Amino acid sequence: MGGTTMRRLRRLGIAGLACLAGGCIGAPMDSSGAMSSSARREKALSDLAVSAVVVKNDGFRVWLARTSDEQREGLMFVSESEIADDQGMLFVFSDERVRGFWMKNTVTPLDIAYARMDGTIVAIHTMPPLTLQTFSSIEPAMFALEVKAGTFAKLGIVEGDHMLVARRTQVTLTSGRSAQQASRSRRVRDLCAT
Repeated sequence: MGGTTMRRLRRLGIAGLACLAGGCIGAPMDSSGAMSSSARREKALSDLAVSAVVVKNDGFRVWLARTSDEQREGLMFVSESEIADDQGMLFVFSDERVRGFWMKNTVTPLDIAYARMDGTIVAIHTMPPLTLQTFSSIEPAMFALEVKAGTFAKLGIVEGDHMLVARRTQVTLTSGRSAQQASRSRRVRDLCAT
């Protein structure tokens, strides 16, 4: 690089270089003036289906992650200012199994609660941003609810509490399903009806 280019880069400073490298010039901003996650996400939050979850007496408005692509992306790149205190993301899986989440490209610290098909919360973790550490459900889980870090402690939500998922949050099973899968689907519908 020439001397003039180096002087210009020094004037920009580290923040300016990061902005240029990250492509944030002209990127959409949220209401607080922070860069909106929609510029970096494959699927904007506004394009996700929404539902509601209740734990104890506390309701949460949730974006739904039902497909493998939605689940892979989760809340990546979403800033804390884009998530209200009563908002989060519900991951809905078609079966119960031991699950594990990490925080790759997730810039906001989050709480996660894993729940069985019957809504019983089996594990809760607080996850720091951008870590590749895996946070396990330890027991089989069908749902995972992510909210801002500290929310569950503040509300007194603990393992053993029950998560009620709104009726419109249905698990879609493939055709040709087994009797066990059909029974599981009925139990999920019953849970959602409460």
